[in-house]
Amino acid sequence: MRLGLCLAGWLSLLLIPFGLPGNWLLVVCGLGAVGLGLSWPAFGLLFATAAFAEYVEFRTALKYAKKSGAGKAGLWGAFLGAIVGAIVGTPIFPLIGTLLGAAVGAFIGAALFELIFGDRPMMDGLKAGKGAFFGALIGRVLKIAVGVFQAVWLTWVLWLGS
Repeated sequence: MRLGLCLAGWLSLLLIPFGLPGNWLLVVCGLGAVGLGLSWPAFGLLFATAAFAEYVEFRTALKYAKKSGAGKAGLWGAFLGAIVGAIVGTPIFPLIGTLLGAAVGAFIGAALFELIFGDRPMMDGLKAGKGAFFGALIGRVLKIAVGVFQAVWLTWVLWLGS
């Protein structure tokens, strides 16, 4: 049972680049492991880190887009573009295509929404798109890093903590 939960936790990391809830599946694995040596405080840490990962990903993307001058239209465009880009990029080249697709989609979405709905000049739209690109990419990478921490923590507690 421990091995299965650990493997499921590590496999859930593969979902994170696709924008799927891999961090939260690690929390579910932790919930299943509560009776196998994982304490409630350790489970709480898994839960808190999953919530933190969501916050960091969202906040990083917004911060970079806003820092580059994106307005409300650009932020919405970055959000929607990242989703569409991840979906389009996945079949082209799984994992890396998903990450890059989300980042490129955020760029295109922010730039277009700033141009169309924000009535901003093209250079302002491109600048907002550039910020959205790097924000989406960095945010997703940070979320993956938190997921790796969660998987290591779960494995550590289940195998070495008892």
